[in-house]
Amino acid sequence: MRTRIYLYFCAILLHLSIFGFAQDRAPVSGQGSSSPGNFPSQIQSTMQYQSIEPIGLQRYGHNFFQPDVSDQEMTSGALPRDYRLGPGDQLGIFLGGKTQENFQLAVSMDGKLYIPTIGVLFVSGLTIDEFRQVLDKKLRTFYSDYSLNIMLTMPKMVGISVIGEVRAPGNYSGSALGSILDFIVKARGVTNDGSFRNIQIIRHDSLVARIDLYDYMMRPRGRQAISLQSGDIIFVPVLASTISVSGEVNREAIYELNPNTKESVCDLVELAGGFTGLAYLQKVKISRMLRDGSRKAFYIDFKNQPCEKNDTSLVVQDKDRIHIFSIEDQAPHDSVAVYGEVNHPGFYEYHKNMRVSDLVLQAGSLKRSAYMLKAELAKVDPGNKIKMKLLDLQRVMRGEPDHDILLGADDQIFIRKIPKWDIGALVEVQGEARFPGFYPIKKDSTYLSQILKTAGGFTKEALAEETKLVRKRDAVIEDKEYERLAQMSRSEMSNSEYEYFVMKHNSAKIDEIVVDFERLMFHQDSTEDILLKDGDLINIPKRPGVVYITGRVSKPGGILFKPGADFDYYIDKAGGYTWDAHKKQTKIIKVTGEIKKVGKIKAFEPGDRIFIPRKQDRDYWRSFYDVVLVLGQLAAVYLVVQTATK
Repeated sequence: MRTRIYLYFCAILLHLSIFGFAQDRAPVSGQGSSSPGNFPSQIQSTMQYQSIEPIGLQRYGHNFFQPDVSDQEMTSGALPRDYRLGPGDQLGIFLGGKTQENFQLAVSMDGKLYIPTIGVLFVSGLTIDEFRQVLDKKLRTFYSDYSLNIMLTMPKMVGISVIGEVRAPGNYSGSALGSILDFIVKARGVTNDGSFRNIQIIRHDSLVARIDLYDYMMRPRGRQAISLQSGDIIFVPVLASTISVSGEVNREAIYELNPNTKESVCDLVELAGGFTGLAYLQKVKISRMLRDGSRKAFYIDFKNQPCEKNDTSLVVQDKDRIHIFSIEDQAPHDSVAVYGEVNHPGFYEYHKNMRVSDLVLQAGSLKRSAYMLKAELAKVDPGNKIKMKLLDLQRVMRGEPDHDILLGADDQIFIRKIPKWDIGALVEVQGEARFPGFYPIKKDSTYLSQILKTAGGFTKEALAEETKLVRKRDAVIEDKEYERLAQMSRSEMSNSEYEYFVMKHNSAKIDEIVVDFERLMFHQDSTEDILLKDGDLINIPKRPGVVYITGRVSKPGGILFKPGADFDYYIDKAGGYTWDAHKKQTKIIKVTGEIKKVGKIKAFEPGDRIFIPRKQDRDYWRSFYDVVLVLGQLAAVYLVVQTATK
């Protein structure tokens, strides 16, 4: 009975462990599975990439207000005609003629001005012209035969509120001659959502002016002259409508439409600095968004009907796009080609009146190997057979008109190489040879050992064991299967596909010829000697002077080589083993490439490597689980056998 209970218990454990293991392997939400609500990142980026405005265009004036702008005011010397005197204004009054007097006076806090010999005048709220009339009337009772000049020597300070779509709304003080732009600069400029063209000035709860900042940015003569008064409010509303202008204009950008007036295509072209000299005026494209979100294009001929400002038949709307094409894009882009013995063979842009010598000149002129007695010209006539012409390059390059003929679009020139032209094969020796450099070789008769001896052999610092012979490979045949697998993840490949991919990847850059240079040069082993080919490279590295230690030590890296030092010396220099070092699996990779165990090393050499691997982690729970799984299976088998034998 106890045995049966124990076996049933083991069976239950087996069931629970399998069920729990299956749950552990279940995919976690968002990992390895896709959800309708979560788009892959590349789809999201594609969706976000769609833009109402053409890519690359910025809103005009977006960088006009710099974040670190100073509070220095950009006031001009012009005094607005509507400027009204108030407390704090300082005036200079000059009397000429027989009466030579001048006064430097300031308007008091109660708006009065004290003038010697005349008395006190209330001047607050008067313009300069109105004050001149009042003062002139008073002066007549005291003076005769005089001239009067009045100057504002120092304007008063005013307090202005700047609110709305500015970066730092608040109350600001400044000169009464300061412009609206000065106070917006104090508020750190208009935000990305703010309007440049509908800025409102509110005084005593009444709208007194609408300001278009484009006048300050691009129309200095058209600025609105308005003097600010204490208590005025500058309100920057939200941007309402925009339109993009791109192509052959002097200032491509996204422009704001003025909501207070209708603007035409020509007005927007003027804002964009006008057409460039390359503008294709026959068909200026206007793209307009319809109510359903789609777009409709129409075209305007500005060549036969020049632009006129405020043309009501060409009024633009919000989200319109104006694009001016280039005449360069409309012209055919024909080409000609030259192949063979020129310095830069290939395709070149075709120009009318282009001759053979012109094309050769563009291609970097002829090589020394060019066959001057005969070249070929393929005259291309679409729809007809290609006509071949023979050219005498000597006469062509002398510019003889009968031979240096005119080219047509798509013509091709073929310049051959002088027969049996050969400047000889070369190999290069780099690094620790006594005489590194280029050396000529004879085809199929010059051996590696010959070139090394000619180069003076190895220097004392040479690491002969690591010398490499690199050979240029022929062009590899395109492997469509490898390119297909390169675009896939490991989970998408079958095992055989993955093995093929790894094999091709590891062999993709095999360009080194295996040679034991130590046996070749120091033991005269002719079996290691090989014939050299044109373009071979012999690279002789310098002996490093260190023993490298990698893996599970405290300070991995290079330890200076010490003659006679043993294994423990280098381990101590590297700070000793770490707690997870697998000491018994330590390997020594000799500079010759041999791999040995620690006990087999008699002496170290510069360039040797010591590798200490990491201990493998043990999963005790997995071991326990495996034991329980086996016991459960045995219990199940026992129950089946016991039941069958009854």
